[in-house]
Amino acid sequence: MDFVEQTQFHNRICDELEAAMAAGRTVDAAAVRAERTCAAGQWLHGEGHKRMPGSHLHLHCLEAHRDFHRIAGQVADQINRGAVADARRAIRNGGALAGAKSELAAAFRKLRVAMETSAG
Repeated sequence: MDFVEQTQFHNRICDELEAAMAAGRTVDAAAVRAERTCAAGQWLHGEGHKRMPGSHLHLHCLEAHRDFHRIAGQVADQINRGAVADARRAIRNGGALAGAKSELAAAFRKLRVAMETSAG
């Protein structure tokens, strides 16, 4: 899995939420919340699980990924019901989604390094 690409993909989810807010559009909250449908989720639940069974780094990454999508889904719900101020707070630095995004990026980075180290 390309961890850098997946970090960028998840950053784009946040960008898309901000763009929807700015444009006054609704968001497909179920799609945002679906953590097993993106490439990272598929890898973490499939190949990643096979390659690193029981690894605390894999489990941490899995949880960070699940949390990101859960919180992003909550933000999408806020946007859809017009609670834009709450959604902005979540996306802003120090907010729940900003924190989840940072945690996921760090988890991807740690897992990538561990996999590169074990492969080398």
